[in-house]
Amino acid sequence: MAVAVSAWTIAHRRSPAVSAWRPPTVSGERLGRVWCRTGGSGSTGVVLLHGLVATGDVFGSSIDDLAERHVAAAPDLLGFGRSLDRQATDFGSDAHLSALDEAIDRACGDRPLLLGAHSMGSTLALRWAARNPTRVGRIVCLGAPIWPSSHAANEALGGMGPMARALLIDGRLAQSLCELNCAHRNLSGCVAATIAPRWPIPIARQASLHTWEAYVQAVHQQILHADWLPLLRRLDEARIPVEMVWGDQDPIGDVGYAKQLASEIPHLTVRRIGKADHTLPASRPRLLPSLLQAT
Repeated sequence: MAVAVSAWTIAHRRSPAVSAWRPPTVSGERLGRVWCRTGGSGSTGVVLLHGLVATGDVFGSSIDDLAERHVAAAPDLLGFGRSLDRQATDFGSDAHLSALDEAIDRACGDRPLLLGAHSMGSTLALRWAARNPTRVGRIVCLGAPIWPSSHAANEALGGMGPMARALLIDGRLAQSLCELNCAHRNLSGCVAATIAPRWPIPIARQASLHTWEAYVQAVHQQILHADWLPLLRRLDEARIPVEMVWGDQDPIGDVGYAKQLASEIPHLTVRRIGKADHTLPASRPRLLPSLLQAT
């Protein structure tokens, strides 16, 4: 036990995400079906979309930085975090996008928008932009879960170890674990922090705030069966710049495939960040604001 505690402590203290992340100070409120941090002023809105089993808090002080020059909005996606809905059963793409429509309209009005996203939020950012191409000026995706096919996604995620297989591939086991999580959210949040020492504890503990329906539909529609190529082509036709960014130690996504697409799609670019992993929003809080505001 002492060895395990020592190993966790070392991993936690050495984590760039733990040392760099600061909680956002921008306040939040319910905007329709989702809870959303929103603040700032300016002629442009910035919307930040988090990844699977996370909340908008993952963007930390990036929200505050962006709110200095823009209207910044960081929602907890439908069914996750403070947008947890125990009664709803539809958490498909259309439900997510409709919830975002209302939240973005109330937070940002009719301002032109910049979209930033992490992991699963990247899929929703592309989907929302494809439905609202005249509103969006730029999209930056950190750690996007892009693969050339659902088979490739299953193979890659299944190869990441027993925990990834249990949570993302093995449906029966994932459902059992999720139901256990739902019955004991506080305890599950503590367990999540224990098995994810690279994340700040407040972020890791929020991983328990979802239902099985929200989780499984997100995994299937936004990760395993996401239609990346058609979405990127539609955004290219609309001349919307999309930048995909990965840490060089991030196992999520097929960067080679993204680079191949970038060679064929003029408005798509790919960037690698050295000595970084899937915790980019927390470990590099200035990265997303700088990329979104690049001219």
